[in-house]
Amino acid sequence: MSTPGALIRWAPMLLLAGATWRAAGWLPVIPLAASVVIGQRRPTKATGRRVELFLAAGLLGVAHLLDTPWWALLAAFVYTVVLIAVAGMGDDRLLVSALVAFDNLRYAEAVDAGAHAAQDSERRRRYVDAAMGWMVCARAQNMLGRPTHGAESVTRGLELLRRTRAPEADVVAVQLHFIEGELCATRSDLTGSTRAFRTAIEAATRLHRRVGGFGMNLTAETDHYRDQAVLSLAWLDMLRGRLAEAAAGCDSVLEAAGQRQDLSVFIAAAATRAGLHHGVGEREEAQHCVDAVMTLAGDERHREVILTKTHLAHLVKILALTAFEVARIRAADGDFDLLVQELTTLRELSEAAHAVNVVQATSTLLADVALVRDDTTEALRQIAVALRQPFTDPLADLQMRQVRAAALCADGQIDRAVSAADEIVALLPTIGAPEVSADVYGLAAGIAARSGHPPTAVTRVRAAVRNLHLLSGHAGRLVQRRGLLANKQSAFANLMETLTASAAAAEAGLAAIEVAEAQREDTLVGVLSATKAAMPAQLREVADRADEVRHTLAHVTESAQAGRLGEIDVLTRKLKDEHATLTRQLTHLIGGTFAEMYVPTPIAATDLLDRCGHDGLLSVTITDSGASGHVGHLVCRVPGETPQIQEFQLVGAAATTVDRLHSGSATGSAESARAFGALWGATRHDLAEALLPEQLREWLRTGPEDAHGRHRLIICADGPLRTMPFSALPLADGTAVISNASVNRLPLLRLIGGHPAAPAPRPALLGYFHPQLTGAQRERRLLERMHDSGEVDLTVAGSRDELLDQLATGRHDVLVFATHGRGHGLEFEFQFHGERGISSARLLTARTPRTVLAPACYSGADAGSDATGMIAACLAAGATQVLSGLWRLPDGPTGRLMSHLYRHLPSGIALRDIAATAPAAVGVDPTRTNPLAWAGLMVTDTTIAAA
Repeated sequence: MSTPGALIRWAPMLLLAGATWRAAGWLPVIPLAASVVIGQRRPTKATGRRVELFLAAGLLGVAHLLDTPWWALLAAFVYTVVLIAVAGMGDDRLLVSALVAFDNLRYAEAVDAGAHAAQDSERRRRYVDAAMGWMVCARAQNMLGRPTHGAESVTRGLELLRRTRAPEADVVAVQLHFIEGELCATRSDLTGSTRAFRTAIEAATRLHRRVGGFGMNLTAETDHYRDQAVLSLAWLDMLRGRLAEAAAGCDSVLEAAGQRQDLSVFIAAAATRAGLHHGVGEREEAQHCVDAVMTLAGDERHREVILTKTHLAHLVKILALTAFEVARIRAADGDFDLLVQELTTLRELSEAAHAVNVVQATSTLLADVALVRDDTTEALRQIAVALRQPFTDPLADLQMRQVRAAALCADGQIDRAVSAADEIVALLPTIGAPEVSADVYGLAAGIAARSGHPPTAVTRVRAAVRNLHLLSGHAGRLVQRRGLLANKQSAFANLMETLTASAAAAEAGLAAIEVAEAQREDTLVGVLSATKAAMPAQLREVADRADEVRHTLAHVTESAQAGRLGEIDVLTRKLKDEHATLTRQLTHLIGGTFAEMYVPTPIAATDLLDRCGHDGLLSVTITDSGASGHVGHLVCRVPGETPQIQEFQLVGAAATTVDRLHSGSATGSAESARAFGALWGATRHDLAEALLPEQLREWLRTGPEDAHGRHRLIICADGPLRTMPFSALPLADGTAVISNASVNRLPLLRLIGGHPAAPAPRPALLGYFHPQLTGAQRERRLLERMHDSGEVDLTVAGSRDELLDQLATGRHDVLVFATHGRGHGLEFEFQFHGERGISSARLLTARTPRTVLAPACYSGADAGSDATGMIAACLAAGATQVLSGLWRLPDGPTGRLMSHLYRHLPSGIALRDIAATAPAAVGVDPTRTNPLAWAGLMVTDTTIAAA
């Protein structure tokens, strides 16, 4: 409220009080003091009562001035006292009794008393008091599990507040809108809930503007509910998977509640923040939030404040929020006995407070713990306790039903489990939470597979993947997305197991491709945060812009799934325009390929296969690794057939082979390289049998139909298999994969789809050749001879700056790094003699040619699956063909292979086809020669091969 407005409003009362004081002495002090007390204790009664009390003060003053008899003065004084008593408790008797009943958990009595108080106050035209009566009714009805009746009470209260313009009305309006938001959430009306919470925040802001610094007593309680509304919005954002927005909301509440010493709200915000940290795998940060709550609750002074100023039901809710986060920590530590004890205590307290939603949530969690301990009998007993509760919110109900379905399935009651799974799937549209939907669809898919319904299982797996993709798109910042998807690795593994069990379904292979692609995609885009500090400022801006685009695209999917068909066409067009604008900005800052790779949209497996054309496909995903070996799933597609999924295991010597390659120990020394050669000879057939399905081997063994005399095979491999030399795996005696096929190693299937550029008659090469590497100098001399003969146009850079200056011209077709490589991620670096090298981060902002030849040690060790690695950096900067090194490459053999490749560059043949012919051309027998000597060169090609 403005200062002039305050003066206009209060000046008459102040003048009346002053005049009365001068005339009547100390008598007006009594009603004035009563006015202040009433105004402080009951802000909503302040304005009307103060007017009456000032009039009473005037009456006493007049009586004193007239020098009336003592009995008249006494009568006036008694009248004033009665007026004060009436002001403090007259009309409020019913309202106070309603509040007392609510505070003492007598909710049915609170409903009756609140309704009577509201009706009585409305009859007296005391609309703020009437609205407060309906507010008490709504709170009590909510606790009794009557959301419909509660909503009616809220509506009646808000209607009454529209009849008055008193600032106290905003105090009650904030609380009513907050209750409205809670009631909408219990009915799964998340949109209505969001709207109500935002309206509560607006009412609080409006009240601050109206009363300014004159109404601290009015705004104190309002701030409490405003922060609760902000925290509720954060919870809704978390439910929808919008973690960045949820974190920002929690942080703002923590700051505001901390400044006001509003301990109950502060604890709730800290517990919610801990849940956010747990969701993205930030366990230490979650522990820090929980420790802050425990420290606060352990302080005697703070505990006394919390216990005396917090309603028991709300206190139980706060305790539950904290206890559930503690439960996650206990479960991660395996401390289940203490966890069960704590949850049981919390449930007993919740039962005493009639907090039925907390009782159900706690019982559900106890059942989940019992399932983890393989005690299905106890799990079903706890679920029975949860089912007996008269009411709960839909999300808690869904989670309870989810645990029940899992318990029934674990207990062997398959038919009942199927029915339970069907029920929870039918409830999902009312929730609209991608993380919950992903978990539910995954569970329902597993039950369908076990019950012998493979098609249903596959359909639900694909739905789970779509929700996981939507969830990652909403996750916000890169670090959060990375942690979130790392937390979901077990979910991906379970989906693959379900698809393996449902392999008989026609679309099981297609679904498996979508699962693997979703997992790889989020690995690719997520790990950019790992070395984000090394990014140039310009690149950090690009990363933030890309997050914005992903979030925008996720909204498109969310709207479509919500079924708002009437407005989705307009919405989609608007968002696509925004997407195009942001993509153009990304293209301007770095390159179009970066935008395509870093801001992916959901895609169907059929589209991916169409992009692959007539190429064979092998997608290999490790889902579990341990001391005994590796377990994974693979999907293969032979042209003309549907994709097939199967599980594989690598144990014993085969697992050791994979581990030595992945760790780099195989190439640590000449002795270790020879030892690996012997190990490879003993395990290569086992590896081929595990990693190459029979139908794929049969296709590779048949005569190639390609014009260049060989098949084309696309391979996507994850985890420890990134460094696996698939080209060296045997097909038969005397024949390896490379004998009949050219291999294209892609980090993501979605990256394929570009068209190869027309070959230049005289390709322009820009290269750096390390002066101390014999093989590199041999390559340089060969290219110089080819330059002199007119086959290529060679530019040799003698330094880092010279190479970067030449790249800036953009006139080259091929970039060559014949040098050492070291490091990883954005810090991977091509070394230059006597000066600092060129890192992946620097390549991201360079004008990279379409073809990059980087036969440097470890330049391709991540197989492109790390978005901060060299391959991904080159692809992001515009390259379409990248040759890289899987491990520490031997100088001499690598130089001979590269010489063959250089000779055939002017032919216009695809790089991967030239690389496939190189070993035989230099006399290598792929079935006998140690693969470390020749199979370390890997080609990544994002272009579509000609049919």
